[in-house]
Amino acid sequence: MDQPTPEFQTKLLALLSEHAQDVEADSTWTEERATQYYRMLPARARRIVKEAVQRGGHVPADALRDKPDDSLRGHSAPLSRILQRGKMLRCWPEAMEQPVTGVGPGFGKVEGYGINPELIPVFETAISNVEK
Repeated sequence: MDQPTPEFQTKLLALLSEHAQDVEADSTWTEERATQYYRMLPARARRIVKEAVQRGGHVPADALRDKPDDSLRGHSAPLSRILQRGKMLRCWPEAMEQPVTGVGPGFGKVEGYGINPELIPVFETAISNVEK
């Protein structure tokens, strides 16, 4: 394939620049993106996602503890870290939002984790794709 001429490149970049405000990045969680995200997560973070999906969108923190006094510290950090890594690797756009988030009073302990109910079918498929 021939390389574009400098004239063409200049015109194309000008056109893109002129209409950049009208361009929206596709930041939808698709089955492919969700599968890739879930596959990249370590086991403890996968458990958070899987439990939230299986429980209809919310998993209480106590359900994730093997013993009543177990700490969940460090379990959810990979949820954000993997999202950022995927953005860096251009697996998905910068506008992608965290699919599973902590629910609670704020800093410190969380009361549980939630996933938008609209994302449950997409992540059910992702879980199935990874765990088959």
